[in-house]
Amino acid sequence: MIPPISIDGTDITGATIDGLEVDEITVDGTPVFSAGPNAVFAGSDDDNVYALDINDGSELWSFSTGGNVRGIAVDDSAVYAGSRDNDVYALDINDGSQLWSFSTGTDALRSGIAVDDSAVYTGSGSDSQSVFALDINDGSELWSFNTGASVESGIAVDDSAVYAGSSFGGDTVFALDVNDGSELWSFTTGGPIQSGIAVDDSAVYAGSRDDNVYALDINDGSELWSFTAGANFTSGIAIDDSAVYAGSSFGGDTVFALDINDGSELWSFTTGGPIEGVAADDSAVYAGSRDDNVYALDINDGSELWSFTTGNIVLSGIAIDDSAVYAGSDDDKVYALDIDDGTELWSFTTGGNVASDIAVGG
Repeated sequence: MIPPISIDGTDITGATIDGLEVDEITVDGTPVFSAGPNAVFAGSDDDNVYALDINDGSELWSFSTGGNVRGIAVDDSAVYAGSRDNDVYALDINDGSQLWSFSTGTDALRSGIAVDDSAVYTGSGSDSQSVFALDINDGSELWSFNTGASVESGIAVDDSAVYAGSSFGGDTVFALDVNDGSELWSFTTGGPIQSGIAVDDSAVYAGSRDDNVYALDINDGSELWSFTAGANFTSGIAIDDSAVYAGSSFGGDTVFALDINDGSELWSFTTGGPIEGVAADDSAVYAGSRDDNVYALDINDGSELWSFTTGNIVLSGIAIDDSAVYAGSDDDKVYALDIDDGTELWSFTTGGNVASDIAVGG
């Protein structure tokens, strides 16, 4: 059975984009398609993007940027990566050759990346403070929108809008027209938006450093509900038909399942460190923690199914497919863990911390 798939947490299992059925998940929620090599894609603080064989973790190709790599997304032909060298790169999915690049100027890229059949969407830092839509074929700028603050959140997209959050000094969730980038609505919280962003047919879900998770009406951005945990929410966000899954940061260190209709707490699980990547399928929620562990939690009650200890804090996103959970660690490794029991299937050592999104495709 194919697990629920998300764009920053949005369940799009079986959806078709550009004629391809979505059947796997990326860590920060971009769709993954059945095309290209059977691979795991990750970025490292050694400034490289890596394509790793999904079966044994051997390197298929790598591409060197000029800075630490954070956002990663894939479609049927390319891997898209954001680097702290201020550029977004499109790389051929088969051999890693550069198809195009786009420079934001002087802004290190810290946001997620989202794609649809016509564009790549990303956010920039404290200089240009913008969300960009780039032509998927050549990387030319289609539009940009200035948020008034650095964009360090996940990015989500549906048929009508692009959703992004602004960071320190902005503290706002934006819905932007997918065609021209004009503002459809905005919602200001009490803190920076540095979490993943999830969408479904009725709502947009985002976490804030004001210690809340918010559900916002997808049509006008009005608040449907909020949940307060007493600690920042800066993790990835995943959703299914019944719940929103998010993790709290310093002082909280907890994975929460919240009722999708009213935000009430269904269950929680406390780890030994801030929560970073979050993903979910029909049986479990998977989370990475700064206590060096990757956790699998029962989706019904939050009880621990298994945990795996890496050699350092887990800052990356989490990706899953039918057989494995993929995560990166500050021990410089990308891990593939058996989805049923958490045993290590393989690991690959890069030349730096792995704190990027992770995507799977093929």
